[in-house]
Amino acid sequence: MDITILTVSFPVDVETSVEIQALIRKNEELEGVNYEQVLNLPVITDPLSKGFAVLAYAGDEVIGIITAIDIIGIHSYEWSALVHHDFRRQGLGQALLQELQRNFEVRGCESELALTVKTSHTGAAFLLKEGYEKNFSEATLKSENQTPTLNSEVEIVPFTSERQDLSRILMDAFGDTKDEVDTMIEFNVSNPSRHVFIAKKQGEVVGTVTAVEERSTLWITALATSPTHQGQGIGSALLAFVQEEALRKGSEAVMLDVEIDNDKALSVYEKAGFKPVLQIDYYVKTPATV
Repeated sequence: MDITILTVSFPVDVETSVEIQALIRKNEELEGVNYEQVLNLPVITDPLSKGFAVLAYAGDEVIGIITAIDIIGIHSYEWSALVHHDFRRQGLGQALLQELQRNFEVRGCESELALTVKTSHTGAAFLLKEGYEKNFSEATLKSENQTPTLNSEVEIVPFTSERQDLSRILMDAFGDTKDEVDTMIEFNVSNPSRHVFIAKKQGEVVGTVTAVEERSTLWITALATSPTHQGQGIGSALLAFVQEEALRKGSEAVMLDVEIDNDKALSVYEKAGFKPVLQIDYYVKTPATV
């Protein structure tokens, strides 16, 4: 059977998205592993998404895919792959990876992270064979619709002109440079599906969170508290605010990602009603393969 490999830039068209969904469903039926989230399927049709997909076709059927997304447009890609069960161990994964790396060179990729679902043993084995090593893991947590308890001492409002305070809090929280933080802020405020909020206590900016609308889910990202106000319930207040926003918008759930060794954050999230539903492992190239 002839197999065709091609690259399409984001956003992919609806027909291609449907073909990819068919591959994901077949994989889930056979292995019980759903790759929709790790392949970033909900956002690859978004006109504001930056990235590309490498597709393998057998006739009109998608039998393999790699999606690579440059989340905030700084030539730093996260990618994941999936090959139809019937076409594995035939070199298709390597062919997709070769096309991925060619695209990275053409597009000026400066760094990459490979993602796989923890329960996908074939995904981990493929990455290790191709010269990648596990770097860290994140748990995806989910909170069903519930009425949160709000903190009357913390005022949470949409971000407007508090750029200096917001940059300072994000730099302290994530260890990023000012340029990196400013790029992230600009990306968040310019995307209509992303909503940046700040928390104030007695008029002082003490925290922030970004809520991302994705289909019927509201995702929490860039949650941070000023170092001088940690342990004062600011993070919990921001979580409760997003949960209330989800109820107001009619979202089915609130979700977030957190590194699995961040015990402090996990404790806060669990107290707020979040439960783990998925673990994603992140891989980087070993020095010998760079």
